[in-house]
Amino acid sequence: MSQLPLIVSCERDFLIHLVAVPLDAKVSDLIAAASSLVVGAHLPDIPLSTIRVRKIDQTKALPLGAAVLEVGVSAMDWVHLFFEPDPVVGPTIR
Repeated sequence: MSQLPLIVSCERDFLIHLVAVPLDAKVSDLIAAASSLVVGAHLPDIPLSTIRVRKIDQTKALPLGAAVLEVGVSAMDWVHLFFEPDPVVGPTIR
């Protein structure tokens, strides 16, 4: 199966990473693959938060259940991980 290479940055991390996901990957798969390189390695986990992803030139998070290609992400696009506070618990201390 072919892979989709992406450039990934993360909130509070100064590094960028090259991550490849299968062409049929969902946005949640992309988050899992990318966050495994960052959270716990360069950044601590932020409890009571959800990791979300957006295209670098957008402010809105990509829908978790959507296919990566269907939301307009293409090869070598830059996407950005960020921590979204859990709406039930509220914002976390940063």
